Amino acid sequence: MNGTQLCSRFSRITNQLNYCGPSEAHKTFAEHIKTGVKEEETRNMLSRFEGLYPYLRFIAKKHSLDPFDFKVVEAYWIGNELLDTFTREDYQEFLTDLGKAGLPERYVQESRKRMPKKTIPHHTFHVLFVGVGRVTQTVPTTLENMQNCMTSWGEVIDVRDGAVQVKGPFLKAENGKFALFVAERSTKYNPNLIQPKIGDWVAMHWGECAHVLTKEQLKNLQKYTNSIIESVNSAPSSS
Repeated sequence: MNGTQLCSRFSRITNQLNYCGPSEAHKTFAEHIKTGVKEEETRNMLSRFEGLYPYLRFIAKKHSLDPFDFKVVEAYWIGNELLDTFTREDYQEFLTDLGKAGLPERYVQESRKRMPKKTIPHHTFHVLFVGVGRVTQTVPTTLENMQNCMTSWGEVIDVRDGAVQVKGPFLKAENGKFALFVAERSTKYNPNLIQPKIGDWVAMHWGECAHVLTKEQLKNLQKYTNSIIESVNSAPSSS
């Protein structure tokens, strides 16, 4: 699996839901995931995702890599050591790029004022700190949508026709602070693109199994998610 295929696994469902990217791109993503063909076309489509691509460029530039290098894509969606070198000042500057991508100026300024000391250019940091839906304006910024959009994980405990039962963390908010609690849920999967088995740990995005995690990826996703929650909870109140 290359970086473009990994990125397609997470981006396909949001495009199919008409939340991000060019119309019908999810069909090309599915073909690329299965066969590896149309990589250049797939990259071009992914580069039109308003929230995603600025982050890939941001991570890639810091490490002199291609935006669709596997490690860059993995850093953004799952987490790895590429995230460890970013500073608060880096992210302050990056907010200008998010503004150009569609983040309204009021949210750019609000994010600058509320910036925590530790910033992590991971998908879940964007979802919880900047706010799900604020770049594309396609979904409201609610706790339910944050849970659906953040990269979450779970252990497969049952496999059914087109769905799996998983046990893993859910997001909750109490007194303005985020936390995780463990629960079971049913989540769908596309058997043409992924074949989860009982005992697998899967990464989920918008109610769909996107990727079967390796042991290292699971460890990193847990590590960076917990670090993100700690960081976002430390940010000053917007009031």
